[in-house]
Amino acid sequence: MSDELTETLQNIKTITGVENVVLIQKDGLPVASAGVWFSKEEVFAVASSTCAIFGVARLIHGSFRYLLMESDTSKVFLASLPNDPDYFLTVTTAPRVNLAALFIEMNDSLSRLSFLLRQHVDGRLPPLRSYSSEETQKVLQGFAVAEGRDTTYGMTRSIISLDRSQALTLRALLRQVHDSIPNIESVFLSLSGGVRVSLEGFTNDRLAAMSFALHDASERVVRTLRNSSLQTVLCETESSRHFIYSVPNGVFSLWVAKDNQKLGLMRLLLKHYIEETRRVLAAASAAKPAIPDELKELLLSRSSESGLIVSRKDP
Repeated sequence: MSDELTETLQNIKTITGVENVVLIQKDGLPVASAGVWFSKEEVFAVASSTCAIFGVARLIHGSFRYLLMESDTSKVFLASLPNDPDYFLTVTTAPRVNLAALFIEMNDSLSRLSFLLRQHVDGRLPPLRSYSSEETQKVLQGFAVAEGRDTTYGMTRSIISLDRSQALTLRALLRQVHDSIPNIESVFLSLSGGVRVSLEGFTNDRLAAMSFALHDASERVVRTLRNSSLQTVLCETESSRHFIYSVPNGVFSLWVAKDNQKLGLMRLLLKHYIEETRRVLAAASAAKPAIPDELKELLLSRSSESGLIVSRKDP
Protein backbone atom coordinates (compact mmCIF):
# COMPACT_ATOMS: atom_id res chain seq x y z
CA MET A 1 0.00 0.00 0.00
CA SER A 2 2.90 2.37 0.73
CA ASP A 3 3.85 2.59 -2.95
CA GLU A 4 0.27 3.29 -3.99
CA LEU A 5 -0.12 6.01 -1.35
CA THR A 6 3.15 7.66 -2.37
CA GLU A 7 2.16 7.54 -6.04
CA THR A 8 -1.18 9.22 -5.27
CA LEU A 9 0.54 11.93 -3.22
CA GLN A 10 3.02 12.44 -6.07
CA ASN A 11 0.06 13.04 -8.40
CA ILE A 12 -1.07 15.86 -6.13
CA LYS A 13 2.50 17.17 -5.98
CA THR A 14 2.48 17.60 -9.79
CA ILE A 15 -0.38 20.16 -9.57
CA THR A 16 1.01 23.59 -10.43
CA GLY A 17 2.01 25.49 -7.30
CA VAL A 18 1.98 22.52 -4.90
CA GLU A 19 5.22 22.14 -2.94
CA ASN A 20 4.62 19.42 -0.31
CA VAL A 21 1.94 16.85 0.53
CA VAL A 22 1.61 14.88 3.78
CA LEU A 23 -1.02 12.27 4.68
CA ILE A 24 -1.63 12.43 8.45
CA GLN A 25 -3.59 10.51 11.06
CA LYS A 26 -6.01 12.55 13.14
CA ASP A 27 -3.74 12.01 16.18
CA GLY A 28 -0.72 13.53 14.43
CA LEU A 29 1.19 10.56 13.01
CA PRO A 30 2.45 11.12 9.43
CA VAL A 31 1.61 8.17 7.14
CA ALA A 32 3.17 9.16 3.79
CA SER A 33 4.55 12.28 2.13
CA ALA A 34 5.81 13.78 -1.12
CA GLY A 35 7.58 17.10 -1.51
CA VAL A 36 10.52 19.23 -2.52
CA TRP A 37 12.23 19.82 0.84
CA PHE A 38 10.65 17.84 3.67
CA SER A 39 12.94 15.60 5.72
CA LYS A 40 11.48 13.00 8.12
CA GLU A 41 11.81 15.47 11.01
CA GLU A 42 10.09 18.22 9.03
CA VAL A 43 7.24 15.87 8.13
CA PHE A 44 6.78 15.21 11.87
CA ALA A 45 6.68 18.96 12.58
CA VAL A 46 4.06 19.56 9.87
CA ALA A 47 1.94 16.63 11.05
CA SER A 48 1.96 17.51 14.74
CA SER A 49 1.31 21.22 14.08
CA THR A 50 -1.57 20.82 11.63
CA CYS A 51 -3.13 18.09 13.78
CA ALA A 52 -3.93 20.74 16.41
CA ILE A 53 -5.72 22.88 13.81
CA PHE A 54 -7.61 19.87 12.47
CA GLY A 55 -8.85 19.13 15.99
CA VAL A 56 -10.03 22.70 16.66
CA ALA A 57 -11.81 22.89 13.29
CA ARG A 58 -13.59 19.63 14.03
CA LEU A 59 -14.72 20.98 17.41
CA ILE A 60 -16.24 24.05 15.74
CA HIS A 61 -17.72 22.53 12.60
CA GLY A 62 -18.10 18.83 13.37
CA SER A 63 -16.94 17.87 9.88
CA PHE A 64 -15.44 20.03 7.15
CA ARG A 65 -14.19 19.63 3.59
CA TYR A 66 -11.05 21.72 3.79
CA LEU A 67 -9.30 24.46 5.74
CA LEU A 68 -7.01 27.00 4.07
CA MET A 69 -4.36 29.12 5.85
CA GLU A 70 -2.95 31.99 3.79
CA SER A 71 0.17 34.08 4.38
CA ASP A 72 2.17 36.37 2.12
CA THR A 73 4.72 33.61 1.41
CA SER A 74 2.61 30.45 1.10
CA LYS A 75 -0.69 28.67 1.61
CA VAL A 76 -1.24 25.66 3.87
CA PHE A 77 -4.21 23.52 2.92
CA LEU A 78 -5.89 20.86 5.12
CA ALA A 79 -8.31 18.50 3.36
CA SER A 80 -10.54 15.87 4.95
CA LEU A 81 -10.73 12.52 3.17
CA PRO A 82 -14.21 11.52 1.92
CA ASN A 83 -16.00 9.42 4.57
CA ASP A 84 -12.78 8.86 6.52
CA PRO A 85 -12.50 10.95 9.72
CA ASP A 86 -9.27 9.25 10.87
CA TYR A 87 -7.01 10.87 8.25
CA PHE A 88 -6.47 14.22 6.59
CA LEU A 89 -4.15 15.70 4.00
CA THR A 90 -1.84 18.69 4.47
CA VAL A 91 -0.66 20.51 1.33
CA THR A 92 1.74 23.47 1.26
CA THR A 93 1.72 25.62 -1.86
CA ALA A 94 3.22 28.72 -3.44
CA PRO A 95 1.47 31.98 -2.45
CA ARG A 96 -0.23 32.52 -5.83
CA VAL A 97 -1.51 29.02 -6.51
CA ASN A 98 -4.81 28.75 -8.40
CA LEU A 99 -7.09 27.48 -5.64
CA ALA A 100 -10.00 26.60 -7.95
CA ALA A 101 -7.75 24.40 -10.09
CA LEU A 102 -6.20 22.84 -6.97
CA PHE A 103 -9.60 21.89 -5.53
CA ILE A 104 -10.82 20.38 -8.80
CA GLU A 105 -7.65 18.39 -9.51
CA MET A 106 -7.42 17.09 -5.93
CA ASN A 107 -10.90 15.54 -5.81
CA ASP A 108 -9.98 12.28 -7.54
CA SER A 109 -6.79 11.93 -5.50
CA LEU A 110 -8.66 12.38 -2.20
CA SER A 111 -11.15 9.68 -3.17
CA ARG A 112 -8.26 7.41 -4.19
CA LEU A 113 -6.50 7.91 -0.84
CA SER A 114 -9.70 7.15 1.04
CA PHE A 115 -10.19 3.96 -0.98
CA LEU A 116 -6.63 2.75 -0.36
CA LEU A 117 -6.88 3.36 3.38
CA ARG A 118 -10.21 1.51 3.64
CA GLN A 119 -8.85 -1.42 1.66
CA HIS A 120 -5.59 -1.88 3.52
CA VAL A 121 -5.88 -0.29 6.97
CA ASP A 122 -9.46 -1.23 7.87
CA GLY A 123 -9.65 1.09 10.88
CA ARG A 124 -6.40 -0.07 12.50
CA LEU A 125 -4.30 2.94 13.48
CA PRO A 126 -0.57 2.47 14.10
CA PRO A 127 0.84 3.64 17.46
CA LEU A 128 2.09 7.17 17.86
CA ARG A 129 5.82 7.86 17.77
CA SER A 130 7.03 9.71 20.86
CA TYR A 131 9.63 12.49 20.90
CA SER A 132 11.63 13.82 23.84
CA SER A 133 11.78 17.57 24.46
CA GLU A 134 15.35 17.62 23.09
CA GLU A 135 14.26 15.86 19.89
CA THR A 136 11.34 18.25 19.51
CA GLN A 137 13.59 21.29 19.86
CA LYS A 138 15.95 19.83 17.27
CA VAL A 139 13.06 19.45 14.83
CA LEU A 140 11.93 23.04 15.38
CA GLN A 141 15.46 24.34 14.92
CA GLY A 142 15.39 22.82 11.46
CA PHE A 143 12.91 25.50 10.45
CA ALA A 144 15.27 28.39 11.35
CA VAL A 145 15.83 30.67 8.35
CA ALA A 146 19.06 32.31 9.54
CA GLU A 147 22.24 30.57 10.64
CA GLY A 148 23.93 31.47 13.89
CA ARG A 149 20.83 33.04 15.41
CA ASP A 150 18.71 31.67 18.21
CA THR A 151 15.10 31.02 17.25
CA THR A 152 12.30 31.45 19.75
CA TYR A 153 8.69 30.40 19.34
CA GLY A 154 6.42 32.59 21.42
CA MET A 155 3.65 35.14 21.03
CA THR A 156 2.12 37.66 23.39
CA ARG A 157 -1.37 39.18 23.45
CA SER A 158 -2.48 42.62 24.59
CA ILE A 159 -5.64 43.69 26.38
CA ILE A 160 -7.55 46.10 24.12
CA SER A 161 -9.76 48.95 25.35
CA LEU A 162 -12.44 50.51 23.10
CA ASP A 163 -14.16 53.83 23.68
CA ARG A 164 -17.82 54.36 22.76
CA SER A 165 -17.06 55.90 19.37
CA GLN A 166 -14.79 53.04 18.35
CA ALA A 167 -17.29 50.43 19.50
CA LEU A 168 -20.10 52.07 17.51
CA THR A 169 -17.87 52.31 14.44
CA LEU A 170 -17.06 48.61 14.64
CA ARG A 171 -20.71 47.68 14.97
CA ALA A 172 -21.54 49.90 11.97
CA LEU A 173 -18.91 48.05 9.92
CA LEU A 174 -20.34 44.71 10.96
CA ARG A 175 -23.80 45.92 9.93
CA GLN A 176 -22.47 46.94 6.50
CA VAL A 177 -20.92 43.51 6.03
CA HIS A 178 -24.16 41.85 7.09
CA ASP A 179 -26.20 43.94 4.64
CA SER A 180 -23.85 43.68 1.64
CA ILE A 181 -23.27 39.90 1.63
CA PRO A 182 -26.37 37.68 1.31
CA ASN A 183 -27.06 34.59 3.43
CA ILE A 184 -24.77 35.54 6.30
CA GLU A 185 -25.25 33.27 9.29
CA SER A 186 -22.98 35.13 11.73
CA VAL A 187 -20.46 37.98 11.67
CA PHE A 188 -18.49 39.25 14.67
CA LEU A 189 -15.12 40.30 16.05
CA SER A 190 -13.37 38.11 18.58
CA LEU A 191 -10.88 40.20 20.53
CA SER A 192 -7.92 38.82 22.48
CA GLY A 193 -9.20 36.43 25.10
CA GLY A 194 -12.32 35.50 23.11
CA VAL A 195 -14.45 38.60 23.87
CA ARG A 196 -17.08 38.90 21.15
CA VAL A 197 -18.13 42.18 19.49
CA SER A 198 -21.21 41.64 17.34
CA LEU A 199 -24.47 43.24 16.22
CA GLU A 200 -25.95 41.88 19.44
CA GLY A 201 -23.39 43.79 21.53
CA PHE A 202 -20.48 42.59 23.68
CA THR A 203 -20.82 39.01 24.82
CA ASN A 204 -18.57 36.12 25.82
CA ASP A 205 -19.40 32.87 24.08
CA ARG A 206 -17.87 29.61 22.95
CA LEU A 207 -18.04 30.48 19.24
CA ALA A 208 -15.89 33.59 19.66
CA ALA A 209 -13.34 31.80 21.79
CA MET A 210 -13.08 28.86 19.39
CA SER A 211 -12.73 31.13 16.35
CA PHE A 212 -9.92 32.97 18.11
CA ALA A 213 -8.30 29.64 19.04
CA LEU A 214 -8.52 28.34 15.46
CA HIS A 215 -6.78 31.44 14.11
CA ASP A 216 -4.19 31.38 16.90
CA ALA A 217 -3.29 27.73 16.21
CA SER A 218 -3.10 28.43 12.47
CA GLU A 219 -0.84 31.42 13.05
CA ARG A 220 1.59 29.34 15.08
CA VAL A 221 1.78 26.73 12.31
CA VAL A 222 2.46 29.32 9.60
CA ARG A 223 5.13 30.98 11.74
CA THR A 224 6.78 27.62 12.42
CA LEU A 225 6.71 26.41 8.81
CA ARG A 226 7.33 29.65 6.94
CA ASN A 227 8.38 32.27 9.48
CA SER A 228 5.51 34.34 8.10
CA SER A 229 2.44 36.12 9.43
CA LEU A 230 -0.98 34.55 8.90
CA GLN A 231 -3.48 36.64 6.94
CA THR A 232 -6.62 34.55 6.42
CA VAL A 233 -8.18 31.27 7.46
CA LEU A 234 -11.01 29.79 5.37
CA CYS A 235 -12.86 26.67 6.48
CA GLU A 236 -15.47 25.14 4.16
CA THR A 237 -18.14 22.62 5.15
CA GLU A 238 -20.82 21.03 3.00
CA SER A 239 -23.18 23.95 3.62
CA SER A 240 -21.18 26.99 4.74
CA ARG A 241 -17.88 28.88 4.64
CA HIS A 242 -16.13 30.27 7.71
CA PHE A 243 -13.77 33.20 7.10
CA ILE A 244 -11.32 34.37 9.76
CA TYR A 245 -9.19 37.48 9.13
CA SER A 246 -6.41 38.76 11.35
CA VAL A 247 -7.06 42.20 12.89
CA PRO A 248 -5.11 44.03 15.63
CA ASN A 249 -5.55 42.18 18.93
CA GLY A 250 -8.21 39.88 17.60
CA VAL A 251 -9.88 38.27 14.60
CA PHE A 252 -12.79 39.03 12.27
CA SER A 253 -15.08 36.00 11.88
CA LEU A 254 -17.76 35.45 9.24
CA TRP A 255 -20.08 32.48 8.68
CA VAL A 256 -21.94 32.48 5.36
CA ALA A 257 -24.08 29.91 3.53
CA LYS A 258 -22.22 28.39 0.59
CA ASP A 259 -25.12 28.17 -1.87
CA ASN A 260 -24.89 30.57 -4.85
CA GLN A 261 -21.93 32.43 -3.33
CA LYS A 262 -18.97 33.39 -5.51
CA LEU A 263 -15.85 33.00 -3.39
CA GLY A 264 -13.71 35.51 -5.30
CA LEU A 265 -16.38 38.24 -5.23
CA MET A 266 -17.02 37.71 -1.53
CA ARG A 267 -13.33 38.04 -0.68
CA LEU A 268 -13.15 41.22 -2.75
CA LEU A 269 -16.08 42.75 -0.86
CA LEU A 270 -14.62 41.80 2.49
CA LYS A 271 -11.24 43.40 1.74
CA HIS A 272 -12.54 46.97 2.25
CA TYR A 273 -14.34 46.18 5.51
CA ILE A 274 -11.34 44.31 6.92
CA GLU A 275 -9.05 47.25 6.18
CA GLU A 276 -11.46 49.66 7.92
CA THR A 277 -11.77 47.33 10.91
CA ARG A 278 -7.99 47.12 11.21
CA ARG A 279 -7.74 50.91 11.10
CA VAL A 280 -10.21 51.31 13.98
CA LEU A 281 -8.62 48.62 16.14
CA ALA A 282 -5.09 49.91 15.46
CA ALA A 283 -6.14 53.23 16.99
CA ALA A 284 -7.58 51.59 20.12
CA SER A 285 -5.52 51.61 23.29
CA ALA A 286 -3.86 48.32 24.21
CA ALA A 287 -1.88 47.22 27.25
CA LYS A 288 0.17 44.15 28.03
CA PRO A 289 -1.34 41.99 30.77
CA ALA A 290 0.58 42.42 34.01
CA ILE A 291 0.70 40.64 37.36
CA PRO A 292 0.45 42.94 40.39
CA ASP A 293 3.75 43.24 42.27
CA GLU A 294 2.30 41.73 45.45
CA LEU A 295 0.99 38.67 43.58
CA LYS A 296 4.20 38.32 41.58
CA GLU A 297 6.23 38.34 44.80
CA LEU A 298 4.00 35.67 46.29
CA LEU A 299 4.10 33.44 43.20
CA LEU A 300 7.87 33.62 42.87
CA SER A 301 8.60 33.33 46.56
CA ARG A 302 10.53 30.28 47.77
CA SER A 303 9.53 30.90 51.38
CA SER A 304 6.89 28.83 53.14
CA GLU A 305 6.73 30.81 56.37
CA SER A 306 3.00 31.34 56.06
CA GLY A 307 2.36 27.69 55.33
CA LEU A 308 1.92 28.21 51.57
CA ILE A 309 4.22 26.19 49.35
CA VAL A 310 4.69 27.54 45.82
CA SER A 311 6.86 25.79 43.27
CA ARG A 312 8.41 27.42 40.23
CA LYS A 313 9.75 25.82 37.07
CA ASP A 314 12.64 27.87 35.74
CA PRO A 315 12.59 28.37 31.95
